[in-house]
Amino acid sequence: KVKQHTIRQKWIQEQNGVNREFFVHVPTTSKQASGRSASESWPITFVFHGNGGTARRTIGQWPRLLQGHLIVSPQGYQRSWNISDEKSKAPDVEFFKLIVEDIKKKYPQADRSKISLIGFSNGAGFIFRLLIELDGTISITNAVPLVSSMIEQQYHDQKFWKRSDDSTSNYNLNTIPVGKRNLLTIRGTADRVVPYAGGMRGPHAKHLSAQKTAYAWAQQQGFRGNRIADTAGKPLNKDIIRYNYAEAKVTHLKVLDGGHGFGPVSQQVNELVRDFIQSNLR
Repeated sequence: KVKQHTIRQKWIQEQNGVNREFFVHVPTTSKQASGRSASESWPITFVFHGNGGTARRTIGQWPRLLQGHLIVSPQGYQRSWNISDEKSKAPDVEFFKLIVEDIKKKYPQADRSKISLIGFSNGAGFIFRLLIELDGTISITNAVPLVSSMIEQQYHDQKFWKRSDDSTSNYNLNTIPVGKRNLLTIRGTADRVVPYAGGMRGPHAKHLSAQKTAYAWAQQQGFRGNRIADTAGKPLNKDIIRYNYAEAKVTHLKVLDGGHGFGPVSQQVNELVRDFIQSNLR
């Protein structure tokens, strides 16, 4: 039950306009494993692909993991999201807003007060853009950026930043994120694409460390203490260490020896994401 929709946009790369795709998996109408009946509203979960990825494939197993959810997977322009040095210079935050409006019209059963975001790599970078740049007219309940951290242009000098012009890489506007979300960041210590400890991804993009990214959001959402020391995390099991800023609703999971993708523990990670989202929608 995957449906394809389009939103028309124009920008510097597409001055005549282009139809941008997003795909929607509609829940089955029978009683859901989540306990919701068919007559009840559907939480909305967005899944964002990584650089080079495709929206339809990214839907993957999420309809099974998040039964009863409307799963929405947008397609990035030239298979990327516009964060720093990607091919795309598209107005992606506006694209997201237009999709939410379209869902309101096409799927009246969808509950826009229960929106969750899951993103992989470049798609995680897009989640950070949304959390920084959305103006509060769209409420995000849960955000789960996987295998990426913020870039330094987005957060430096204890401030968050955005661009006045999406076609540039100049993050020139200081901004204060609106709202408070349940945030779960998950990173692998052996990631060779986006270094866990921070540093360069490719020739141009410099990332914060995984733990500094989580702490920046914990501070933004009201945490006033020191950053949890790397040695002070609580083991979930032999593979995963948890760093929890409970009062700020921010959790970081460190996957020991996990790469850009989580290898043998990827299914476990997906189940942790499912549990995090479901528990915060009750």
